[in-house]
Amino acid sequence: MTLRQNLCVLAAGSLLLAGCSSGSSDRSGSESTADTTPAETATVDAAGLDVQAHRGGRGEHTEESLTAFSHALDLGVDTLELDIVMSADGVPMVWHDPRIEDTKCADTEPATEGDEQYPYVGALVHELSYAQLETLRCDKTLEDFPDATPATDNRIAQLSEVFALAKEKNPEVSYNIETKIEAENPAESAPPREFVDAILAAADEAGLREKITIQSFDWSSLEIVQDIAPEVPTVALYDETTWTENSPWLGSVNYEDTDGDVLAAVQQLGADVVSPGYAVPYGTTAGEGDYHPVATAEYVDRAHDLGLKVIPWTVNDEPTMRDQIEAGVDGIITDYPTLLVQVAQGYGWKPQRG
Repeated sequence: MTLRQNLCVLAAGSLLLAGCSSGSSDRSGSESTADTTPAETATVDAAGLDVQAHRGGRGEHTEESLTAFSHALDLGVDTLELDIVMSADGVPMVWHDPRIEDTKCADTEPATEGDEQYPYVGALVHELSYAQLETLRCDKTLEDFPDATPATDNRIAQLSEVFALAKEKNPEVSYNIETKIEAENPAESAPPREFVDAILAAADEAGLREKITIQSFDWSSLEIVQDIAPEVPTVALYDETTWTENSPWLGSVNYEDTDGDVLAAVQQLGADVVSPGYAVPYGTTAGEGDYHPVATAEYVDRAHDLGLKVIPWTVNDEPTMRDQIEAGVDGIITDYPTLLVQVAQGYGWKPQRG
């Protein structure tokens, strides 16, 4: 899971976080391949590990594309991790950024003749209609993921399209759906309630409410879920740019009231899962001198004592995957699901097939 680009300026020097990077560093062998042979067997039993493909696996295919999600399903991941932004006409779109970025997308033609909003690249997603968004082609190779296979002519999908694809390929897969709310700049995204209502409606239409979790850095949206759909598990995302004093991201939770204890805060929030940025500084690798994991064994044990699951983001190399599995995490979010599938099988995990 990566944070918004505008948060990157808040983290200086060695504390630069994942919102601006690819997650833990790209590693040789992490690219999508046909080889998912289990890695060396370890003594830790992680049969219940929740293997989550971040944005479908953006290290392997165009992020949030149906191609990426299809590949992740073929691998047998447990969960498709994805983001939602809202169109101007209330359609939940599977996309990460509040604006249409020229590093990812290109215009083709206006949705209607003489459309004054055209070109659409650079515009806020929630100020564009579904018809306008559908004209974009978002298949550019990202600088941080040069080996990812482009999904040629990819357009931004609706949430319903991801549900339909997955139901056909593997009805048992789960969905970890993020509300991409810009809490520091509320005008750049739709209101939290609109996100929650749209996600729940799409899940109900597909008959998949029992298969979803809703995650967010904006904890106010999780409180809305708990209020109107308490049966849907909620996932509290955070890193050190959001878990701070006077943070706009924490909903009704007060940083000072918990003395900066994030696990106590997530329990107070009523979330089911705590999902931290995996290390400080972000982008480091287990075994390196500057690697300091957030989800240590002690952290995981305490979270479990508080009734919380732990699923760190975004872990992209084998040593760090092993470190986190051996710390006892309940799941891992990765840009490289092929690699995580291979590593996890060495700990007793089995691919989920449709």
